[in-house]
Amino acid sequence: MKKYAADNLMFLREQYPEIYKLVRNRTYNNGRFSVDPAKNGQPNLHVQVENGAGYHIYSKYDPELEANRWVESVDDSAPRSNDILMAGFGMGYHAAAFMNRFPDSRLYIYEPDIDVFLAAIETVDLRPILGNRQIAMFALGDEEAILVELLIGMYKTLKGQFGFFVLPYCKKLVPNLPGLLADLIPKLALSYGTDMRTISHYKAEWLENLILNMERNLRTPSFFPLKDSCKGLPAIIVGSGPSLGLEAEKLREVRKHAFIIAAGSSVQGLLHHGIEPHLIVSMDGGEPNQRVFANLEVGHIPFIYIPSIKYSAIRDDRSPYLMHGFFDMDVISHYFMDLTREDGVLASTSSVTGTCIQVAALLGFSDISFIGQDFSYPGDRMYADGIGHQVNRWETKEVESASLTVTNISGGQNRTNHSMLNLKRDVEAVVEAFPSISFYNASPVGAVIEHTSNKSLERLREEYQHLTFQEGWFKDKVVHSLSAYPEGRIIKVTEKIKQTQLELLHLKKQLKALDEHIKRNPSDVQAWLQQFEPLWTEVIEHPIYAKIFSFLLTAERTHTERYWGDMFNEANLERKKAKLMACISPLVEGLQKLVPLMDTCITDLSEKLNGRG
Repeated sequence: MKKYAADNLMFLREQYPEIYKLVRNRTYNNGRFSVDPAKNGQPNLHVQVENGAGYHIYSKYDPELEANRWVESVDDSAPRSNDILMAGFGMGYHAAAFMNRFPDSRLYIYEPDIDVFLAAIETVDLRPILGNRQIAMFALGDEEAILVELLIGMYKTLKGQFGFFVLPYCKKLVPNLPGLLADLIPKLALSYGTDMRTISHYKAEWLENLILNMERNLRTPSFFPLKDSCKGLPAIIVGSGPSLGLEAEKLREVRKHAFIIAAGSSVQGLLHHGIEPHLIVSMDGGEPNQRVFANLEVGHIPFIYIPSIKYSAIRDDRSPYLMHGFFDMDVISHYFMDLTREDGVLASTSSVTGTCIQVAALLGFSDISFIGQDFSYPGDRMYADGIGHQVNRWETKEVESASLTVTNISGGQNRTNHSMLNLKRDVEAVVEAFPSISFYNASPVGAVIEHTSNKSLERLREEYQHLTFQEGWFKDKVVHSLSAYPEGRIIKVTEKIKQTQLELLHLKKQLKALDEHIKRNPSDVQAWLQQFEPLWTEVIEHPIYAKIFSFLLTAERTHTERYWGDMFNEANLERKKAKLMACISPLVEGLQKLVPLMDTCITDLSEKLNGRG
């Protein structure tokens, strides 16, 4: 009974190629399900249950009528949101009924059970449903990552709030799905919003730092050749939280037996307490990070920087222990240097601790402990003693405005805020990515960190006592293992920089022509719209826009993409022009700010490179 399989598969191959790859050459598990038509002849699915009679996912009499009644039951809540997440697809009855009742809605459909969809492919004509323009996205599979990808894709296109429903059969078939959605939706909304705000807020800073640090990148080695040089050893990643100060004495004692990695500004606190880390890792691009290193002499300490770091923060520029890595979202370095994994490319993280974890994992450490990663304000303190890159008034304001709480190591509650919780989730996600490494939380006062075990520094010292690190051993590894880039690669990068200067000049001319056209007040709107199209295309298809600005202006680009369809479908020419202007203005304004900035930075970089030697 594969009445519709061929037509459906051909349709999926054209319209949903990723879904097609997932379902081709497969059929549903008839040990779990059986197709059992309802009394009115419509396809229905019977679920086999161990030691039981099982159940049908729809009415045994009229599935379509059941779906229509369900739509009527949600009528009160659905119209408030044109964007709807529907968990469950089944045979498509509910989706069809919903789109018929709400023709302006956009559906984001998630079917967690592949077998259910495979049965639908064979028994229902899916083309009228999944081919409907109201279907915005369709996702299939029971992995949480698929649901996360759907939600992130949804947040990118939303015009406002959205509603979500879990279909009745789905609640029975996947009982944990409503709870999972209730947990993921607010978390991902917050995380996505934070990511967008971060890119939007720091785009000019990143552009400047990533370009101006390029000369330093070409002069210093990647840390990647140190891979596995610390295999099987224990490491302690130190953050700037209050527990660093509380445990400073114990940390000093354990330094002989474990490798100390200073995460960003924690180097201030460590040196304040007379503890020299074996390695510093820094990535933050703002002025506060410049203040961290302004009065510190750290040229004798191995130092890994990520090129997003404030370019003026590194003072000991010719240190033999200075090295670098890259973030995978570093579009500037990827563009100019054609990066590969062997260049030390790490997953981009919002916390320097997340970066330190990846560095430690690549170096081969088998046990990683945290101290100073408190992700909260224990004792209403934000930083340990000696951390002085933020003014006290700012710190006090942050603590006083903390309106959330988080469970601490002792089972009590610490004050915290959304920013701290986002950093905590960021670190927990990185920890989870390395299941072969043992992670410990040594803070006596900080927040609980998921995927870690509690273990005090005192206990760590006892367990690591059989190890003794010789002074300077890691410095020797850095000096003997690393070397700067070959001259041929440096020449290739400098040629790309020269070429980019010319391409930027071309982009500036295109942007100026577009801006002049936008400012015209046309009498013939139709002609104005026709002339706009090639000018717009030249800008957004320019290689520098595609490779660099489309990322740095993610929020602005997403705004344009979100409202483009509505503008495109507008029949009234005056309204179409007005919608077009509202649609593209943020992106055009962003380009008008960043293109001249990049031009200035590239000129400064060229002068630096010409003065090398």
